[in-house]
Amino acid sequence: MENESEILKSLASGDQQVFSQLFRRYYLKVRSFCYGFVKDSDEADDLAQTVFIKIWDKHEIFSCVRNFDAYLYTLTKYTIFNYIRSQDSGSIVHEAFPDILDTDTPYEELLASDLKLLIDMVVDSMSPQRRMVYVLSRVRGLSNDEIAVRLGIHKKTVENHLNMALKELKNAVSTAIITYFMLMNWWKGL
Repeated sequence: MENESEILKSLASGDQQVFSQLFRRYYLKVRSFCYGFVKDSDEADDLAQTVFIKIWDKHEIFSCVRNFDAYLYTLTKYTIFNYIRSQDSGSIVHEAFPDILDTDTPYEELLASDLKLLIDMVVDSMSPQRRMVYVLSRVRGLSNDEIAVRLGIHKKTVENHLNMALKELKNAVSTAIITYFMLMNWWKGL
């Protein structure tokens, strides 16, 4: 944006015309980014509109924003993640990884939030028995023998489920890292 600081100051003062210009300029970019995650046209529209409602509701803060594009990317990303999280029932990451919540910088908070969401999604997508083995092992701290007795299965079955669960998580984290860098490059290219 040319003269970005002036545009953001005008937005901060409540200039509706500037907001309309920003909306027209960035709406399709935000909607396209949302659609890449939710794969539903109506949901992508709703999420993009939510992003711009949040911008207008908090327009006063834009006198302090230095990089609108970075702010918009972060706001859009969190809006999508909050939507996905709202569709998810029963987050277990806080119980399984309490240290993830201990962060020092906004960047670390962003990474921690992304990691928590990813782990929740992967665990929720596991078969019921594998998810139960994972939760009993990693969240509740039971041994493989205790899990086998509690679930009435062989210890070897517990070990297999746990190994497969950890493999799924490892694959998801690896894919997320690659995707993260690809998305960052894609976002900068728009």
